[in-house]
Amino acid sequence: MRSVASRSGAEELSIKPRLVRGILAYAYVQGSKMFTLGQFYASCCTLALASWVFAGSRRLPLPPGPQRKFWFGNEEILPWDHPWKEYAAWSKTFGPLIYLYAFGRDILIINEASAATDLLEAKSALYARRPTWSMVALTGRQDNIAFMDYNDRQRKARALLQGALNPRAQKCWGPVLEEETTSLMLQMAQSPESFRQHIRRYLGTFITRFTYGKKVDDFQLKLGDEISIHTQQALRPGRWLADTVPLLLYLPDWFPGMDFKRWARDARTKFIEYTARPFRQAHNSVLDGTETQGMVPDVLKDIIAGTSKYKEEELVSAASSIHTGTYAMLMNFMILIMAHQDVQEKAYQEITSITESTRQPLLSDMTAMPYIDAIIRKSPVRTDSYKGYHPHQFMPERHLRLGHEGSVKDPRDFTFGFGKRHIFLFVSQLLATFEIRPPLKADGNEEEVVIHYSSNFVSLPMPFKCRLIPRSGNAILH
Repeated sequence: MRSVASRSGAEELSIKPRLVRGILAYAYVQGSKMFTLGQFYASCCTLALASWVFAGSRRLPLPPGPQRKFWFGNEEILPWDHPWKEYAAWSKTFGPLIYLYAFGRDILIINEASAATDLLEAKSALYARRPTWSMVALTGRQDNIAFMDYNDRQRKARALLQGALNPRAQKCWGPVLEEETTSLMLQMAQSPESFRQHIRRYLGTFITRFTYGKKVDDFQLKLGDEISIHTQQALRPGRWLADTVPLLLYLPDWFPGMDFKRWARDARTKFIEYTARPFRQAHNSVLDGTETQGMVPDVLKDIIAGTSKYKEEELVSAASSIHTGTYAMLMNFMILIMAHQDVQEKAYQEITSITESTRQPLLSDMTAMPYIDAIIRKSPVRTDSYKGYHPHQFMPERHLRLGHEGSVKDPRDFTFGFGKRHIFLFVSQLLATFEIRPPLKADGNEEEVVIHYSSNFVSLPMPFKCRLIPRSGNAILH
């Protein structure tokens, strides 16, 4: 038996390996704490799906949580508008583990980094299984690593991804990332008002080059945006009755109320097209000897030659699971740095002390720019209250490596992949190339920066405008 104590130590969770229901553990990092967000990617934050197991006949108390209605659950009190704020408030009453029952599922909200680490890392063998989601299968996501059960295919697909993304593989994808990031800066200089579109294309192009060794086209880019929207809609808790009542899946399509099946069929078709077409192209390029370097063609060569320990189906799962939540983090950084010109100036001074404005920052500069690193640690956090700092203060200094125990937890420890290096390169090159300033009002003064966030499955800053002012003497602009 293993147990996890609550903050007060008053209650324990008895854990034995018998699957009962799924945990939906939402978590994102806020300094040394973890606040729930309902956000699947991450940049700044992570969504973990695991299995909730209890002792069979001797069931100890569940974690505390809001009172539920008799015969019903907590559906009526689930917050939909900025839910992390309500969860943060609940944690003051109930502690780091909050139990809810809604839409036919047990839900455990993990509101502290140490608790998340204990449950989802140290005891991953117990909590690594995923709950079933009817809409996941209907929309074709069942082979995605995030939604697969903890089985051999899932483990090997994860291992494949980890091998391709780790720092040792940087010599393969690092030059591609540097090339695409510098290209992005030039595009933003030409049409700064379209910075969002440029950044989306930049992320899509890099991911496609990394995965398949080819550049993304407009069709694939548009399809990727649709896939992202479909995924957020399919996974929204409580939206689909089929997730609560799976028997609906067996009713004929003509039966009243089956519109969700037609929507899911369209979403599935587009997802398969988005993932299967480039994989098929990569497979054909390996067969005819025209492949370029990328994760899929590199592994496919060994699979086709019979020298790989992986199967093609495992590679399919790995490739279809590569996505990026980086866009949200980059938007968050831009609006925060626009609102804090003092931080922006300090960062620029650090950059020029290394590059002397003769070149753009490179991945190899990462360890030489601790202030940039501290900014990136701070950027994923929307609000904070840590050891006396005001929630709306943007103070990267507290993330500097001070070499003492108790230094603030790095939010990026909860991200997966090449996020740290990807974000560093974007942030350092953007600040080396532009000043990020607020728009001007009619009287010529700058507008006040107002920061609000959406309540979508992937939370983003609400749309904002900014001025990207080219820096004089920048190496690529002058």
